[in-house]
Amino acid sequence: MKELLRKMFNSKNKKRSIGIICGVVALIVVIVLVLIFNPFGGKNKKIEKQLTARLEELGKNFYENYYYNQLGKDDDAKKEFVKGYAHGGIKIDLANIARTNTTEADKIIAEFKNANGDACDTSESKVIIYPKEPYGSKDYTIKVHLECNFGKKKKDTTTKANNTSEQTTTVTTTTTTKTTKKKK
Repeated sequence: MKELLRKMFNSKNKKRSIGIICGVVALIVVIVLVLIFNPFGGKNKKIEKQLTARLEELGKNFYENYYYNQLGKDDDAKKEFVKGYAHGGIKIDLANIARTNTTEADKIIAEFKNANGDACDTSESKVIIYPKEPYGSKDYTIKVHLECNFGKKKKDTTTKANNTSEQTTTVTTTTTTKTTKKKK
């Protein structure tokens, strides 16, 4: 080991060895800074995760404590109604969820901002609730969709309200426009 150090730091190789050591130290410092501060979207990822959890919470509260109770006079009528939405889901946007909480609506909307302070799209940010058997107020899967300009494609996350298997349905709609020319 002593011989190696002597060879590295003899007058001929001294500058080269110091340059290599400085390069290695600089690389270590850069790696540590990246791990600590994560300038590549770390803040947006954290905020996105928080907003997803918050929208999921609001969606669960909306469905379990508001929407489900408005559906019918008895449990059988409620279950029969939501059964029809098991595959297509019940879509509720952030604006409508906030509106059901009249005292906190503006505060709820104000929570949904990305790391740059840009507001989320309240009509495109939504939850989709898929009722599941036995179709009670807590028997569903919830899918959260945020549109908050996090600098990437739209993100959907799905969670379950009960422990049954998860089912997701995707619907694609195509619109065709027909134009006609007038004769001269």
